[in-house]
Amino acid sequence: MHPDTLVRDIDTLFSLPEVALRLNQLIDHPETTPADLAEVMRCDPALSARLLRLVNSAGRSQVQAVETVGQAIGLIGYRALRDLVFATCAVEMFKGLPPERVNMERFWLHAIACAIAARQLVMRSGRHDGERLFITGLLHGLGRLVFFARCPERYLRVLEQVDTKGATLAEAERAEFGFDADAVSAALLAHWHFPESIREPIACRLHPERASTAERTRDAGILGAAERIARELRDCLLEGRAPDAELLHAQARALGLVDSALDGMPEAINLEVVELFETLLPGSTLLP
Repeated sequence: MHPDTLVRDIDTLFSLPEVALRLNQLIDHPETTPADLAEVMRCDPALSARLLRLVNSAGRSQVQAVETVGQAIGLIGYRALRDLVFATCAVEMFKGLPPERVNMERFWLHAIACAIAARQLVMRSGRHDGERLFITGLLHGLGRLVFFARCPERYLRVLEQVDTKGATLAEAERAEFGFDADAVSAALLAHWHFPESIREPIACRLHPERASTAERTRDAGILGAAERIARELRDCLLEGRAPDAELLHAQARALGLVDSALDGMPEAINLEVVELFETLLPGSTLLP
């Protein structure tokens, strides 16, 4: 089996909205204008509203609220628009997975925390390309949902290996399937025509040195650090405890950041996480 095999006909299980597919086609066309994209988005008012809430969420530096899809396109650009639309669609697409297999609210809480932690780490390292890492963090775990959807019984065996033999999740996935969820996530995003600058850091999250360029090695390292920070902050939110400061500082040092670069970061991440979680999963009672 190969990761591409799992995602090849994924659209028969989880179909993207027509608006997202049309948007994807237009973005690759050289003559597309912002007005063309805005016209397509107007066909799905609910999706447009979720997109605007995302663009206006905490962590973005615009002074005034973005009120129209046209303004959003001018602010974030064509490809970032497409990426955010696909991200919001992904939340809706996988809602149908049985809750006894996967707690979707916990899954998305972690994904959101990872996305925001990645953006914060980029910002605090003095870079200005945090949106790409935000999308990378938000979508990095989709491969696990594909496993649950396509191979539920085999994936339960994976979880049993983790519980009974102390294997890491990635080790147990590779033992069962020959590849891990990161590889499936990258294959799914390739199927959806996401750029390699997002796919490769996900595929190399556990081994950044395997990335093809220095920039993607750095991005994979940031994603890995963000994932570990997100896991800690997610548990802190759910358990009502303070984060482990040494764990957070260790992640910063691994990226070459000084400890002071993390001043106020846990609080900033948590504020953004709560806001974005309520935007993408309104009505959830997961957070206390």
